[in-house]
Amino acid sequence: MMALARFAALLAFSQLRHRALASLAALAGVAVAVMLMLVQVGFRNGLYDSALALPRALAADLVLVSPSYRALTFSPPWFPRAALRDAAGVPGVAETASLFAYSGQVRGPEGGSNLSVWMLGIDPSARVLDLPEVVAAQRALSVPETALLDRLSRQEFRSVIAQLGAQGFARLPLYAPTADLAPVLEVRGLFTLGPSFTIDGALLMSELTLNAAIGVPLDRVSIGLLRLAPGARADAVAAAVAARLDGRARVMTRAEYLAEERGFYARRTPIGVIFNVGLLVGVAVGVVFILQVLNSLVDANLPEYAVLLAQGYHPAFLAAVVAQAAIAVALVTYLPAVGLALAVTETASQVTRLPIGVHGSDLAMVLALSLGMAAVAALLATLRLKRADPLELFG
Repeated sequence: MMALARFAALLAFSQLRHRALASLAALAGVAVAVMLMLVQVGFRNGLYDSALALPRALAADLVLVSPSYRALTFSPPWFPRAALRDAAGVPGVAETASLFAYSGQVRGPEGGSNLSVWMLGIDPSARVLDLPEVVAAQRALSVPETALLDRLSRQEFRSVIAQLGAQGFARLPLYAPTADLAPVLEVRGLFTLGPSFTIDGALLMSELTLNAAIGVPLDRVSIGLLRLAPGARADAVAAAVAARLDGRARVMTRAEYLAEERGFYARRTPIGVIFNVGLLVGVAVGVVFILQVLNSLVDANLPEYAVLLAQGYHPAFLAAVVAQAAIAVALVTYLPAVGLALAVTETASQVTRLPIGVHGSDLAMVLALSLGMAAVAALLATLRLKRADPLELFG
């Protein structure tokens, strides 16, 4: 049995090598299809990772949001601060904190165009974001009109960052068309978060500065953060908090919150659906090109296959030859596709400053999809083996 399998593999490799030049275009098509699959996954990762950067940074075991909440980056609706105070009295809750998150605009330092920003308000004395730079510098936010700028904001902010490095501060006017005098923030430091697909940058300030700048009522919380006492079970405390709040806010564990944020972009936004559909399209294209290679291989070797059948080889042996050829095509085209995809995603990441990239698990997933494409193509190609009938070819 092992000898037959080895013979099938050698025969498939020999036939592929003989047909390599004739099948070069189809092999290139397979590589491009796999590359596009990897690029789609890399862009999808950029979407998910950028959207989850802020939720992952929240210092919380439980999260409170409005009952009509959809996602953090869609200017989350508020819930009453009184609900957060009530949650603090539930056994097992050790600390509470609040985050105010609003999308706004600033006057671009280069050319005067408006740039979209996250305006994040926190209590400078509370633990809100588990980011080392924020923890070290947030006390300075107690000074009115002071803010920290995300150093990974888009390149339109590079002059602000340069001025901050040269002078120790940079003035950044907010876009306020209804105000007689536009508010101005003084950027006094940097932190690292990262832009999203929809926001150019992020500014972190005290909740009082946010209130003064855009009039945000401080009794309307965007995100409530609960940290639990040692030994407290998150699911049990979450149920108790939900009962205490009686529908005024939704309660989620940290894991549930992150899963919901990711699921929103995967299933409920057009761009997330497009990336997932693009992955399926890549699979379909890959099957077509692998099938083209296999069909040409079968057609070119029908007389040889008929001879093997006449010598007593079972049709399953020929199917094994085709399957081995399909696997070889998938593996040979996979490595160059990975190289091209890594180059494309790295370039896109540098240009956009988004966390676009392919993870190790993605490489394994696409390899599995490539082998799946090979299996489907091999199954379809074996239908042509029925033409390898010795009586028809030599009758």
